[in-house]
Amino acid sequence: MSNLLVVMLGCALGGAMRYLITTYINKLGYFPYGTLAVNLIGCFLIGMIATLLTEKIQGTSPYLSLFLTVGFLGGLTTFSSFTNETLILWRTGDFISVVLNVGLNTFGGLLAVWIGRILIYMAF
Repeated sequence: MSNLLVVMLGCALGGAMRYLITTYINKLGYFPYGTLAVNLIGCFLIGMIATLLTEKIQGTSPYLSLFLTVGFLGGLTTFSSFTNETLILWRTGDFISVVLNVGLNTFGGLLAVWIGRILIYMAF
């Protein structure tokens, strides 16, 4: 089985799960509780899964890691990958990269969304 197929299958399941969770939870109110929920769930799961597959369980298939982390959690939320990568930088002591990663992802993402929205508003 190819790496791409494994990732695609995981993304499909993660994306479907994101839709179900956010649709249900967003009924709670205006704040994006559903997105917050999937981001926090994804962060929690990638912390567990990455630790299990890299530090606790020996000899697991690389397909399993791709399916769960890049595929399923990538489909559920990319925030989990971002936070895992930030934690890795933190653990290596690269604090400048931690601050840059958090700042650029957070504020760069906000800026990119804002610019995208402005361009659409200008076009229509």
